[in-house]
Amino acid sequence: MIVHSRVESAHLQGNLLQDPSERDLFVYLPPGYEDSECRYPTAYLLHAFGENAEQLVYPPADGLRWKPPIEDVLDPVFGRMGTAPMIVVIPDGATRYGHGQWVDSPVNGNFEKYVLHDVVAHVDDNYRTLPDSRSRGVFGFSSGGFGAWNLASRNPDTFGALAMLSGDSFFDVTHKMFLYDYLNSIWPEAPAGLVEGNDLSSVVYACSACYSPNPDNPPFYVDLPVAFPSGELIQEVWDRWLSFDPVVNWRGRLDNLRKLNGILVDVGCNDDAYLQWGHRLLSHRLREAGVAHEATENTGNHGGRTRERFQVALQWLAQALVSS
Repeated sequence: MIVHSRVESAHLQGNLLQDPSERDLFVYLPPGYEDSECRYPTAYLLHAFGENAEQLVYPPADGLRWKPPIEDVLDPVFGRMGTAPMIVVIPDGATRYGHGQWVDSPVNGNFEKYVLHDVVAHVDDNYRTLPDSRSRGVFGFSSGGFGAWNLASRNPDTFGALAMLSGDSFFDVTHKMFLYDYLNSIWPEAPAGLVEGNDLSSVVYACSACYSPNPDNPPFYVDLPVAFPSGELIQEVWDRWLSFDPVVNWRGRLDNLRKLNGILVDVGCNDDAYLQWGHRLLSHRLREAGVAHEATENTGNHGGRTRERFQVALQWLAQALVSS
């Protein structure tokens, strides 16, 4: 059963994009919830770039591809697949630029604080959760996987386990490329915000709003990491982006990572954005540092097996989280 509500957040108020501070929140209650008095572990599912919480729960049909409603993905996990039941929480992180990446930003609003202080409190107050970090995990795909890494690796007292599915990583390989693809797509015009029909413009400005926001630089309030028209990389700005990159920031979060019950990094070996290299490098560095984790690869590309990987992550989280 899916329960829908709206959560108002002071942490999202006053964002420079003037996006709403009241957001959709969807909570999946596992089979048997209504007939019992049990308390349940909770898994927070973070949606990817290009969608919002409602679209993850009730995917729109585009005439070419069909995705099942999230309830049809989750029910089998706790039914025929025999996974111990959990509450699954789906907050909203969409912005006018595309996505808030589940980080704090004066441009987008503070999405990390929103989840930590508003969503978690609302869920624990209104549902029969086990309100302890050891019983609370976070997972997601792509930007959602990046968000799972960010939230748990910074806040182990809130989230006790993370599953990063094809998460944004290794920006020097993955993100630097799309910055130049974007400039190629608008050449010879200078960057000037979102371009209708140009998805790259959305990605560039959304990421910049998260990783290099600049409230003193209207009308877009971001610093882009590449100069126009020379194409020179602006190292100071790029370093701000890299501070969010899991293959870079793991080192400063070692103490937090060692507190977690479990870390899963899962990616398709044919990822269109080459994220498999980010996952491989992250796993290598965690292994060298002695951080316990599980690294898996599947035969998919970027997004082709998303719903299946949600199921895999939930099965894994059921083992990682304390259920009583």
